[in-house]
Amino acid sequence: MMSLLGPRGRLCDSLSRRELVRVGGLSILGFGLPDFLRQQVAPPRIHAVERAPTLPGFGSADSVIFVYLQGAPSHIDLWDPKPGAPAEIRGEFAPIATAAPGMILGEVLPQLARQAARFSLIRSVGCKPKGLPNHGSAIYMLMTGHDPSNFSPTGLAVPPSREDLPAVGAAAARFRPAGADKFSYVTVCGPTKEAGVVGLGQGAGILGGAFDPYAMYDDPTQPLKLEVFSLPGEVSLGRLHERVSLRRLMDAQSAALEKQKFSAQQRATGTDSFDAYYHKALSIIQSNAAVRAFRLEEEPITVRERFGMTRFGQSLLLARRLIEAETRFVQVTWPARSDDEPAPGPDGSWDTHRNNFPTLRNDRCPIFDHSLSALIEDMHQRGLLERTLVVAVGEFGRSPKIGAQTTNNVGPGGRDHWPDCYSALIAGGGVRPGEVFGESDRFGAYPKANPVHPYDLICTIFHALGIDPTLEYLDNLNRPRRLVDHGRAVTGLF
Repeated sequence: MMSLLGPRGRLCDSLSRRELVRVGGLSILGFGLPDFLRQQVAPPRIHAVERAPTLPGFGSADSVIFVYLQGAPSHIDLWDPKPGAPAEIRGEFAPIATAAPGMILGEVLPQLARQAARFSLIRSVGCKPKGLPNHGSAIYMLMTGHDPSNFSPTGLAVPPSREDLPAVGAAAARFRPAGADKFSYVTVCGPTKEAGVVGLGQGAGILGGAFDPYAMYDDPTQPLKLEVFSLPGEVSLGRLHERVSLRRLMDAQSAALEKQKFSAQQRATGTDSFDAYYHKALSIIQSNAAVRAFRLEEEPITVRERFGMTRFGQSLLLARRLIEAETRFVQVTWPARSDDEPAPGPDGSWDTHRNNFPTLRNDRCPIFDHSLSALIEDMHQRGLLERTLVVAVGEFGRSPKIGAQTTNNVGPGGRDHWPDCYSALIAGGGVRPGEVFGESDRFGAYPKANPVHPYDLICTIFHALGIDPTLEYLDNLNRPRRLVDHGRAVTGLF
């Protein structure tokens, strides 16, 4: 917790690292607005050499909305129908035509079918993850662009730590930060969750807490709690600025002693730069655009209903508002835990080991189709899609053969984990719309043409943001790290 004001009757606390301004509590990942705000004031601790690519699409996007479909939907039933395959593979859903010539979708996505001329599909994403194809390792790979090094042999997750490599959003915040009074990396709807591990692959890892996301996981169908952005009623901004000036004087007098108390890593990451950090906090508090993005009640009810009055739908609307407020990277994570049993209702998991078809037909797809189609349509109408890259993808696909046991427990009518081949939706940010990139084989089991590794997809996100995915930097132990473990941007999308 951080506080702008000390106890009543005192101007501030002692010269310990207790902060002056109370601007909010801790988030799911252990960091709230205060820790997040350090990201624009921390001096560089990473030395990198950037190249200047001239390939198509470089720098074509100003921002990203990353829609992570936690639990992994079936690519065959949503994005890549196989009407000519045997019944035990093609499943129960018929293909439907779309607004994009030659593109078909599963019948459970009729509203997205009408928006298909505004997005493209990649139908040849796939990889062979280390260990068994479980959620944990696949999530880590998708979120960070690196192979997991500290997972169990079965690919199960371990709690996040500062030894992790940074999330894509954290790297974007580091290498292309937003303006001084804007957010660089925000996560909404829910955290990544696998078994008992929360926040897997969402933090900044070795980059330090300065680049962790600002997380808002309150239910957006209800008024969001914005006390984090407020000052105590009796305190004016002018009074706070006076306290900043006094604090600056006190800090200057004790700077030498203070610096002796900090480790070399703290100095390198800028955690001793409290004065600049304090002003960053004030700039967010004073920024109407940054704070107002969270006030969903300002939206007309017709717009809110078009997005859907569900946690996922209102989170997509919040993402659009954050993009309007010039946030660099917003991640919207489907709210159910990745390995939950598929339960009825709007917030259940995509992990359909059993009852795949009724779950998709009755629960998952109506919500997803309604809300994602609204986001694409709304952003297009507002002129935001041209410079915002929208990506929707799960951590893997589902097994082509229904009810077939691969590595996990599969029940009647279920599809197992399948990282070998799956699909991603990609729109805006310079991507040519209405096209299909890549092709899977006749059973949707393996890429047939133009295979795309998940790391290639991540390279494409960085590339669109104008960040060279081949960039190398030094971590906190001066070890060279590549921004993405391997791969290259899929420039054929632009």
